[in-house]
Amino acid sequence: MTQEALHNAVKYTGASEFAVELTATGDEIQLIVRDEGAGFDVEAAGKTSGLGLVSMQERVHLVHGSLCVESEPGTGTSVLGVIPLAAENQGPAEDRAPEETVSTTRMV
Repeated sequence: MTQEALHNAVKYTGASEFAVELTATGDEIQLIVRDEGAGFDVEAAGKTSGLGLVSMQERVHLVHGSLCVESEPGTGTSVLGVIPLAAENQGPAEDRAPEETVSTTRMV
C-alpha cells in the first residue's frame, strides 16, 4: 500500500514532499500517506479508477483491513489503511503494548 500510494503521489500530485506514518496499537496497525499536492475527486476516481487504487483496496482487504482515501482538487490527498491484528494473537489487554508511532518519514 505504501509503495502504491507514494507512486501515485509522485506521478499525479505535483507535490515535492510526502508524509508516511505507521502507527501500531494492541488492536491494529494504521498506515497514513499524505501529500499537499493537486488532489482529486475521489468519487469520480472510484468510477474510473486505475489499477493503483484498486490494487491498494485489494491488498488491504486480503488482510481484513480497510482503506480510506480523502482528497479534493487543490487540497492534497490522505490515504489511510487500517489493518486489524488477529484477536488470538493479542493476549490480555493489560499485557498489550500501548499505542506507539513506529515510523514517520518525510520524503523530498
